[in-house]
Amino acid sequence: MARRNGRAGALREGAATADVASAAGTRERILDVALELFARRGYAETSLREVAAELGITKAALYYHFESKQDILLALHMRLHGLTADLVPLLQVRADDAEAWERVVEGLIGVALRNRRLLEVSLRAQAELAEIHRHPEKHGETPTQGVEERVVELLTSPSLGNEERVRRVASLGTIAAVLLGATALADIPDADLEAALRRAVHDLLAPRRA
Repeated sequence: MARRNGRAGALREGAATADVASAAGTRERILDVALELFARRGYAETSLREVAAELGITKAALYYHFESKQDILLALHMRLHGLTADLVPLLQVRADDAEAWERVVEGLIGVALRNRRLLEVSLRAQAELAEIHRHPEKHGETPTQGVEERVVELLTSPSLGNEERVRRVASLGTIAAVLLGATALADIPDADLEAALRRAVHDLLAPRRA
């Protein structure tokens, strides 16, 4: 009897684990499809009904995993936080270290080009993300210290001259422009695009060290 009860308990535990894994898989699939639609149509222009239809599920089933479209956007943004976490050690440098800044930018380029759609959606939905951050009671807390905050510190340090600050901001702007102009550059192979972007950013920063 004890052995039978133990086997039944193991079966129930295994079924519960499978259900959790299935739910997690569905959640990730929702995020993948939503990301594709947000990138293609725009966040504001995409409805939850369209996300559900693309997935082949009901809107009610979608609500089981995400209560609102804002929650989906936040979950995608948290993916980005996870991807950029590895850059945090690179940012622990002196603000006036020009070569260290270029290493930071090199790291950002790698993350950006490997996750173009995710970063593009985040860049285009800055107003919506700012609104989410203003209401943690609705959507939960999000990381307050990380890559973005440290980058701002490295751009605004009193130890930097005006020209260096402008060049640093321009280097980030160049990366963002390439991501936001992805449609115009769609015919360029990824490897060529990355190499060209790295050269462009290097040229922006190099005169400061000449």
